[in-house]
Amino acid sequence: MSVTPPPPKQYARAKLDTVWDVRKELAKLYREAHRNDIDVGDASRLAKILVMMARIMADSEFEVRIEALEQRGRH
Repeated sequence: MSVTPPPPKQYARAKLDTVWDVRKELAKLYREAHRNDIDVGDASRLAKILVMMARIMADSEFEVRIEALEQRGRH
């Protein structure tokens, strides 16, 4: 009799296209850590990554806006 191992867990990927999406994921991560669904150390490391992503997104948005203003000023 052979035992088939269970399939690997499938995790839903979070939509992280906007700073708002990242904020929602941070809130979810906080709730999971608060309920002890996830190790606090792991939550902290993931939160740091999410914060970096939000900063990069905000910086990128500023770059686009500055470029648009510069283009408008040249015309």
